[in-house]
Order: sequence, then C-alpha cells, then structure tokens
Amino acid sequence: MQFRRSKATWIALFMLLIVYPAFAIIFAGDPDDLKLLKDNTLLMFTLVTTIMMQWMMFLMLYVASYREQTFLRGLGITKFRAVYIAWAVAFLMVANLILTGLAWVLAEAGWPMPGEIAFLIPEDFIGRIVWVLVSITAGFCEEIAFRGYLMTRLRILGKTKTWVMPVVVSSLTFGILHSYQSLPGVIILSVYGAMFALLYIRTGSLWPCIIAHFFQDFTALFIPQ
Repeated sequence: MQFRRSKATWIALFMLLIVYPAFAIIFAGDPDDLKLLKDNTLLMFTLVTTIMMQWMMFLMLYVASYREQTFLRGLGITKFRAVYIAWAVAFLMVANLILTGLAWVLAEAGWPMPGEIAFLIPEDFIGRIVWVLVSITAGFCEEIAFRGYLMTRLRILGKTKTWVMPVVVSSLTFGILHSYQSLPGVIILSVYGAMFALLYIRTGSLWPCIIAHFFQDFTALFIPQ
C-alpha cells in the first residue's frame, strides 16, 4: 500500500489517541448522570451532537487518507460483497456470547455494568429514527477511525510486522471512549474492540465490522439494555 506521511497524519493520530480519549475521561462523570437523559430534549441534543461530531471525525480522517494517498480503500473500504453480511452476523453471535460471559465474570467480581445505559435509547418515534442514524454513524465512522485508520497507521509508522501493538492500542482507545459506561464498560468495550480488530484482519475489509457495529447498536432498540 502506498503511504505518504503528512501533517494531517499526525493531527489525526493526536486527535484519536489523545484528545478524544481525554475528553471521554473528563466528561465521563457518574454513570447515574445518564438518568438526566430521561429529558427527551437533552437526549435528542446529545444524540444529534454525537452524530455531528462523528462525521466531523470522519471528514478529518478522509482528508488525512487523501493526503497520505491511500484514500478510503487503504483503510479497508473495499468492494462490498454479500458474504460480509454473513461474516457480521456470525461475528455478532460469537462476540455477544463471549461478552455476556465476561460481563457475568465482572459482575461476580463486584464490577457490574451500569443499567443506566438504557436511558440512551429513545422511546418515541422521532427519537428512534435518530437512533437509527446514530447506529449508522457509529458503525461507519468508528470503524473507519479505530480499525481502519488507527490500526493501519500504527502498524505503518511503528514499522511492526505483526498486528499486536495496533490491536492493543486501538482497542484500549476504543474502550476508553466509552468511559461513560464506567470501568466495567471500558473493559468490555476494549475486548469488543479487539474482536472487531481481529474481524478486520481476518476479512481484510471494514465492511463486516461496519455491518456488525451497526446491527449491535440498532438492535438496542428492541433488546432491553
């Protein structure tokens, strides 16, 4: 893969590795604070703001990949194939089984997942439409950022022959960005991030990750959190 380092590369990495995680930790607060989102206006503002911020992140990475001359294909946006849907479904079945077991172990150790996460799920029709947009946005933008961009750039710039370091760093960063779910959430999301990373490496495409990520968030509308 042709790669041309640019200032945009360092800006993107700085944002992904330092700025976004720092903001996530600073504004994590108490998980009970999520109960404030019972106010529908505040919830809609939070969701719409999230959508806007994630597409701004994507724009930054698009510019970076353009200047690096890898474009989106260099991040794993390959030609779409129907088999990627099967990969995504199989991945979700296995991953959720593993994560359910991990959540049980953490709960037994005195670190249960906070139930307040349910307050993020809208109950009205318009809110559910917005949630679908959130699911599409998160599936596409977060996979572009943490699997497509961060993993490949860490491997190229670190000149590593294996994926170990990129997988560990990108997965921990992904988990930290979910600090609002408390420490158990960070642990579970970090492990989930590592699973997504392995899916990306195995298939050589971001599409299975994007589809699985979308389905995971979308089904939250129908599965109690």
